[in-house]
Amino acid sequence: MTPFEFLSRISFFSILSWSFFLIAVICAIVLTNFHNPLVRKYRSTLLSIAFSGLALGAASWSTPFLLRQINPDQSRMTPIDQLTITQWVEPVSNPTTSENSSAENAITPDEIGWAKKLGFKFKYKMGFQFEFEKLIASYDSTLVVLDKKGSLRGFNAYSGLNHWQINLDITQFVSRIQLQKKLFILDRNHQLDILRITCLDLQNPSVLWQRTIPNSRDGAMQIDLDNQNLIVSSGTNGIWALRSKTGEIGWKRPEIYSKIQTTIIGKQALAFEPSVMKRAGSWYFLDLLSGNTQQKVLHVYPDLGEAKSLGSIFVARVGNEQLFALNLPSLNPLWSFNLLEKPAFYEILSTGSYFVFYDSQSMEKRSIEKNELEWQKKFSNIDPRWIRFSADRSTFALPTSTDQSIAFYDTETGEYKSSAVASEPIVDFTYFGDWMYVFSEGRMWAYQK
Repeated sequence: MTPFEFLSRISFFSILSWSFFLIAVICAIVLTNFHNPLVRKYRSTLLSIAFSGLALGAASWSTPFLLRQINPDQSRMTPIDQLTITQWVEPVSNPTTSENSSAENAITPDEIGWAKKLGFKFKYKMGFQFEFEKLIASYDSTLVVLDKKGSLRGFNAYSGLNHWQINLDITQFVSRIQLQKKLFILDRNHQLDILRITCLDLQNPSVLWQRTIPNSRDGAMQIDLDNQNLIVSSGTNGIWALRSKTGEIGWKRPEIYSKIQTTIIGKQALAFEPSVMKRAGSWYFLDLLSGNTQQKVLHVYPDLGEAKSLGSIFVARVGNEQLFALNLPSLNPLWSFNLLEKPAFYEILSTGSYFVFYDSQSMEKRSIEKNELEWQKKFSNIDPRWIRFSADRSTFALPTSTDQSIAFYDTETGEYKSSAVASEPIVDFTYFGDWMYVFSEGRMWAYQK
C-alpha cells in the first residue's frame, strides 16, 4: 500500500475535526503567549473562534458515529422513484447502407475493401448524436455504449435504429459484468469518492436498482452464480455481497482491505489483501453463502496490479516487474516470470495461453500452465491501448498509433492478416456474433460475414 493510499483511508470527517481543533489550539496559543494591544482588542473574537473550533471539531468527530447509527451499513440504496428513467431518442438521420450517400456520411472504397479481405460485407454506417467513449455490452440484438457525458446509449445492432439513453452521469467507469439480460456497472465519483453499483435490464432497457458504497476509491466485481450474489471489492470498505436481483446486502466483510476481483472456487470466494510494510498480507477463503472465513493463508505480495484466472490457474502482476501463477485452491506456485520491460497489458486466452504486450510494442505469447514461450513478435506503428479477439479467438486486433486503422493478426502465429481503415480516428472495435463493428468518436461502421 502506498503512502497516498494509506492517507486515503483516513476519513474526511477526521481530517475536518483535526482542522477545527488545530484552529482552536492556534487561537489559544495566541491568547496566552502574545500580549499586545492587537490581541487584547480582538480577544473576544479569538475566544469565539477557539470555542467554535472546539464545538465544530467535536461535531465533525462524532458525525461518523451518528451516521453509523442511522445507516449501519454505510451505504445507500436509491429509492425506486429516484432511479433514472430511460429515454427513447431516435437519430436525426437514418444509417447509411450504400456507397451512394450524402457527403457527410459518404462511404469510401477503403472502408469497404479491408473487410472483404477478412470475409465481411459492409452493412451500414451510422452517425452518433453524442461523443462515443467505449462499448459496454451486447445482448440479443442490442449494443450498449457509454458516451463522454456519462450516459448509457443503446440501439439495434443490426439496423442502427431504436435508440435509447439512460443518463447515469458516470464520471469514472470502473468495471462491468453482464449476466444474460442483466448488466451490472461499477463506477466511481471523483469528488465524493463513492463507488456506485447499477443494475440494468437490457431486454427492457431500464435501471432495476442502484446502491452506493461511500469512502471507496478502488473497486472490482465478481458474480456468484450459485447464490445469485454480486461480490464487490471496495478497498477501504472491504468486501460486500449484494443480491443481484434486488441490490440488498447479503453479507459484508469491512475489515478486509481488498480492491481486486475475488476468484470463485466452488463454494468459496478467494480474496486478496496486500502486505503493508512489515505486516504480511492474506489470502481469504470466504464462504459464499455467509461471508465467513473458512481459511486464511499469509503471503508477502504487495498490491497486485492485475489478477486473472483460467480454470485452476491464477495469474497476477506485481507492479511492472513480475508475473506469477498459482495453482487453485492450494495456492502452490506454478511459475514466476520477471518482466524485462514495462507491460502495457496482459490477456489470458481460453485456449490455455496468455499474451503480454509491452510499451515497446513487442508481444509474447506463452502457455499459461508452464509459461513456455510460443512466439514473440516486434510490432511497429501500434498503440497498446487494448486488444480485441474474434469469437473463435483465431484472430486478434490492435489499434495503430495513427488512430486511423486497426491491424489484424493470427493468434496462433502472430502473422499480419489485414487492416481496418476508417475516415476518422478509430477509438474502439468489437465482434458480435458474425458481425463486426468499428467505432470513432462520432460514427460507427457495421460489417457482417
